[in-house]
Amino acid sequence: MQTSVTMNPRASDDSGSSDVDAEISDGFSPVERDVEDEGSLLKRAEMYQAYMSLIPIPTNRGSLIPFTSWVGLSVSIKQLYGQPLHYLTNVLLRRWDQSRFGSDSEDQSLDSIIHPCKAEATIWLVEEIHRFTSSHLQIALLWGSDPTYHSLIDPIFPKIRS
Repeated sequence: MQTSVTMNPRASDDSGSSDVDAEISDGFSPVERDVEDEGSLLKRAEMYQAYMSLIPIPTNRGSLIPFTSWVGLSVSIKQLYGQPLHYLTNVLLRRWDQSRFGSDSEDQSLDSIIHPCKAEATIWLVEEIHRFTSSHLQIALLWGSDPTYHSLIDPIFPKIRS
């Protein structure tokens, strides 16, 4: 069974350049370039997911980490454990922070609302789900629709024991 993923088309600009100009300038027609980009993105997503599934979730936790936001807690976790968090976890934590905008507790420190141990355990649970059950096809789709997806991929490379 062959799986096909359709990426979102690139937004066109009104600069006056045509498809013919693009074809002449780099030797690829826009259709060929999209297929090449799609294949490359799929391969990178597959490699990323395979790598993330090799990183074990820390089992010895016990530090109380003060935090004011979910993203702030994730930064502390990454520093403390020397591990990246999955792209999907980073996206989710950012959305959780955004969901607080306009709430009654927006200005309140998050660690006064949610116990730090519960918050950290929640992040590791979500992380485990993302590392071990996420489809590289879905990740590639998300990356294809987000030109800034690189900003949510952590540049931490822990040693993985074989």
